[in-house]
Amino acid sequence: MSFSRRGSDLRRTIALSALVALAASYVLFAGGCDRNNAQVVREEDESHFVRGKEELKKGNFMEALAAFTKVTEKRRDAPESHLDLGLIYLNNIKDPIEAIHHFRKYLELKPDNKSEQSRRVRQCIDTAQKQFLASAPGNPYDISSETIEMENTMRKIREENLKLKQELAAANAKIESLENSRIKIRETVETRAGASGSSLTIRETVATTSETTASSYTVQVGDTLSSISRKAYGNPSKWKEIYNANRDKLSTPQSLKPGQTLVIPR
Repeated sequence: MSFSRRGSDLRRTIALSALVALAASYVLFAGGCDRNNAQVVREEDESHFVRGKEELKKGNFMEALAAFTKVTEKRRDAPESHLDLGLIYLNNIKDPIEAIHHFRKYLELKPDNKSEQSRRVRQCIDTAQKQFLASAPGNPYDISSETIEMENTMRKIREENLKLKQELAAANAKIESLENSRIKIRETVETRAGASGSSLTIRETVATTSETTASSYTVQVGDTLSSISRKAYGNPSKWKEIYNANRDKLSTPQSLKPGQTLVIPR
C-alpha cells in the first residue's frame, strides 16, 4: 500500500511539473518575451519618419527627403516612406525617374491592387512617366517602345550604381580629409616662411596646393540637382552646394538644360 501511494505521488508530481512548464511556455510566447527578438517598431513610429513628416509640414522638402531616405535605408518594410519620397521627387524636385522607383517600391510592399491608395499611386506613376516623356527630346507624347526601354535602362543603371555611389562618397570624404591636411601644412609652412622672410618657400608651398578642388559634370536628359548630387556625393541633399556654385548659369534649381556643364564643388 505504501509503495502504491509513493507511485501515485510521483505521477502527480510529474504531471504538475509538466503543467507548470507548459504554462510558463505559454506566458513567454504570448507575452513576446523571447530575448532573441527585439520589439518591432512601426514605421510610423521611427524617429526619422516622424521628423520627415514634420519637415514636410514646414515645407522643408530636402530635409524631409533626407529623413525618409534614412528610414528606407534602415528597414526594408518602409512603404509609407517610399510613398512620401515618390511624392517629393515628383512634385517638388521634378525627378520622375526617382519618383517612379519609390512608387513601385510602395506597390511591392503593399500589393493590394484593389485599394484606393494603390490606385492613386498608379496614377502618380502615370503622371511621372508623362513628366519624364515631356522632358525627353522629340514628341513628348510619342510613347514608343524605345522611350519606355530607355526609362527602364536608366532605372537599372541607377540601381546598379548604388554601390559605386557609396564608394564615391567614401572616396570624396577621404579626399576632403587629405585636402584639409594639406591646407594645414601649407598654413604652417607659410607661417614659418613669414617668420624667416623666405618668400620663395611661400610661393612653392602655394604652388603645391593650387590644385583644383572642383570637378565638372555635363547635364543629361532627366537630370535634376538632386540626382546629380546623388551621383557626385552619394547624397541627394547636397544639391544646394551645386546650385550655389553655378548661380551664374542657373536662375532657379529647376532651370537645368541637357548639355550644360556644371561645377561640382569638392
